[in-house]
Amino acid sequence: METEAQISLTTGHDTAVRSRRDPSPPRRRAAACGLTGAEALKASKRLQKVPSNLDAALTFLAFLADFRLSKDDIAAASSRYPRFLHLKVDETLTSQVARLRDIGLSTPEIGRLITIAPCILSNPRTISRLEFYLSFLGSYPRVHSALRNNSSLLRRNNIESEVKPNIAFLEQCGLTTCDIAKILMSGSRILIMQPEHVKEIVACADKFGMPRESAGFRYALMAVTGISPVRVSAKLDFLRMVIGCSDAQLHIAVSRFPLILTYSEVKLSRSLEFLKAEVGLEPQYIVLRPALLGYSIQKRLMPRYHVMKVLNEKGLLKKDTDFYSMVKIVEESFFKKFLLPYHRSVPGLEKAYLAAREGKMFPEI
Repeated sequence: METEAQISLTTGHDTAVRSRRDPSPPRRRAAACGLTGAEALKASKRLQKVPSNLDAALTFLAFLADFRLSKDDIAAASSRYPRFLHLKVDETLTSQVARLRDIGLSTPEIGRLITIAPCILSNPRTISRLEFYLSFLGSYPRVHSALRNNSSLLRRNNIESEVKPNIAFLEQCGLTTCDIAKILMSGSRILIMQPEHVKEIVACADKFGMPRESAGFRYALMAVTGISPVRVSAKLDFLRMVIGCSDAQLHIAVSRFPLILTYSEVKLSRSLEFLKAEVGLEPQYIVLRPALLGYSIQKRLMPRYHVMKVLNEKGLLKKDTDFYSMVKIVEESFFKKFLLPYHRSVPGLEKAYLAAREGKMFPEI
């Protein structure tokens, strides 16, 4: 029985079937594996010099069928690793799969791994790296989370000279194995950096005054990874100016929400302008609740502010309910607490809220 991917590959062009040699290999093979538009063009340019034929492609697709990969899965793998389209079912590939089974991966897990890290099929060195991460993180689902957020873990690092020394140093700094595992699964690149650079990152995070054993310090490490000390200093100066706060107040804000350092000046400016000019919040209120700056204006801040305003005007909002308490809760809880109870007393409120989340004007209610 032909797989969906095989049918796609064999029915797109009669000329390809007649010749058995793909007359326009890169573009057609990219499209055959589910890539379209710019993705197909990008992949095809990287494949111009790699010879292939339809028979080899069909054999490879049949091989992938054993791992229950859908056409979307194959397209995702091809987009991540365009040479994936030209892998051959040879001794290297079958040996890689055998080694994956030897280290304990099941067939479904191998299929999931191929989707996010297709290089695993062609590079023998990736297996030992994968084995290390399995040992460190303890299970494949945790490794999958790490690879999904940072696929370069298998491609561009040296376990002995970078990863292990960095883990040892972070443990010396007071982080537990669990803390380091959470950093790794978040997609942070700190473990695969040069050890000297990691020491600079820790020194930068230390400036925020958080205890090294705290969750805040872990978030600070993730926030400043990839940002130069000069850039961190510039971002702090910018925040101090746009919030309108003192050094001490800014220290509080960053210690409570280190990820604030990762947002662009444009986003921070727009969020602060809305919170101060539209909602009417004072700098001190924002400093103590800096997570407000991380939410989307359109999807979260503005729609919920309008709901708060309507309920306030109608005297339906409890006195101890402030803006942050309405913003921080998840969507389901917001509906249960601030929309569903007023379905009859404030008709149209739920509809107006949903429309505002889609970028439409919030109507008068």
